[in-house]
Amino acid sequence: MRKFINLSKNRQVELNKEFPDLFKIYCVEDTPHYKKVAITVFDHWLTREEFQNDSPDKAERLCRDKSLHDFAKVMSKNTEILNFKFTGKWERCSTSFRRFSSQDSLDNYLHPAGDNDSSDKFCRLVLPEFSAVYFESWDYTNIFYIQDDKIIPQIKKWASETGVYCLEYY
Repeated sequence: MRKFINLSKNRQVELNKEFPDLFKIYCVEDTPHYKKVAITVFDHWLTREEFQNDSPDKAERLCRDKSLHDFAKVMSKNTEILNFKFTGKWERCSTSFRRFSSQDSLDNYLHPAGDNDSSDKFCRLVLPEFSAVYFESWDYTNIFYIQDDKIIPQIKKWASETGVYCLEYY
């Protein structure tokens, strides 16, 4: 069974206008369209020493993954979320938006990739209602790219409901 279903061409065009520079933020390049907000299991930005000394055992890794998964599930229950992928290469890269074919597909996709050695398995989502982009990332920290600060209280609410933290970049 397919995990995703492509959206109509009209909706693709609409979403491409709403979410400029997706490939740039995927490549971790700066863009004036977005501000970053982190979702993490940590209650503060780790120092270099804290980061280097953080080596959780398997039980702790599973607990951290569960917390991030719970956040993603709460997010998905409260707003429409769509997956996107890139087709083509570099300058000619285009974005294709897709909805999930089933609730199981959505739940499986939202589960953190964990200690995967490649970011190819990380989830990439857009939240059209909030004009926000959500990327799974490394070290138990996921990133929201937001176009309007008005979404931050909602993100913080979801985070507090699931035991993770919302940290703003300065």
